[in-house]
Amino acid sequence: MREMEMLKRFSKEEIMAGKAKVTIKDVAKEAGVSQSSVHLALSGKAGVSESTRQRILEIARRMNYTPSPLAANLKRETLTIAVVLPEKNTNSRFYYDFMRDAAVDYGPVAQGYNLNLLLLEFSDLAKTLAQLDLGAISGLITMGYPEDGCTEAISQVSKAGVPVILLDNDLPESGRICCIKSNNDLLGKLTGELLMDMIRWPSGEVLVCAGFKGYPNHYEIVDGLAAFLKEQKVQMPLVREYFHDIGEEPLTKLKQQLLERPIVGCCTVNSRATLVMAQALDELGMAKRIPLIGSGLYSESVRYLERGVVTALINKRPYEQCYQALQMMTDLLVRSEAPEQPELHVGGEVVFRSMLEQYERISFRKMERMAPLSLFR
Repeated sequence: MREMEMLKRFSKEEIMAGKAKVTIKDVAKEAGVSQSSVHLALSGKAGVSESTRQRILEIARRMNYTPSPLAANLKRETLTIAVVLPEKNTNSRFYYDFMRDAAVDYGPVAQGYNLNLLLLEFSDLAKTLAQLDLGAISGLITMGYPEDGCTEAISQVSKAGVPVILLDNDLPESGRICCIKSNNDLLGKLTGELLMDMIRWPSGEVLVCAGFKGYPNHYEIVDGLAAFLKEQKVQMPLVREYFHDIGEEPLTKLKQQLLERPIVGCCTVNSRATLVMAQALDELGMAKRIPLIGSGLYSESVRYLERGVVTALINKRPYEQCYQALQMMTDLLVRSEAPEQPELHVGGEVVFRSMLEQYERISFRKMERMAPLSLFR
């Protein structure tokens, strides 16, 4: 909207004639490159070819571009953004690996703005945050874990004057400036709609791997599913199973439910549960007969999708969540532009087996940013 207003006030000719304040965005648009490329060219940093650099410099000269005092200050000061994510292990690798990839991919962009990314892992978030040197960081991006001590630990960072952006789950009382997450209520309703289209015998029960008790990003999906069934006046009880880790115990429990109850459909709210549920259906020979709406887009879940064990996958796009958080933190630190809303939703997408061909030779993290079938934003 701001760009549209600027275009209404100033024509290209007026900008070229110096009658309007030219911004780095104007130079980027005229050159047909990104703003980060313009910054790299103007600051003499690596990252753009020499021919592109010279073309950008010439366009900036013709447009009478003058760096802002803030941009000049960036040449003298390097700021650090801490990205604190769960440590990599058997259970966390599916979802959070995409966030790590986003931080790594954003590194060169950050360097173009004189920003360093400090990527840290934790097993205890509150303890890790308490050990941070708050005087050495200018921003923090981390998970909004609703666990003991986490809200207070994040609050201490905020009180020290360090802006915080949360991922995946919101903790408004922590003093964060923004949270980026999926719209879990809509994901739950979407799951319900998909199941209703796929279930052959609507008189049975739905087996739900409901994730962790007390985690809003899990129970909000289940609540959305239940609300959809109620709205549609569908009498189909939800059988909720809660478990934290992948292993034989949850696998055995799911098999028992599938054998003893009239289960006609299955769904999961998180990535690790998708593997366990798919394995249970596969080993019992119930795959393809009972639809499974899984969660997460990673190599193992895609293999189950290819084989038809998983009917569809809902991708919460964790890569995009983290990448957007880094962009927002950059806007805040470099341009003093704060997020317009305290909670922002990244659109989810549904992936079916027939769609996988278009992703050949494309990594799953890039797959997210393409978002070919984003059903809501």
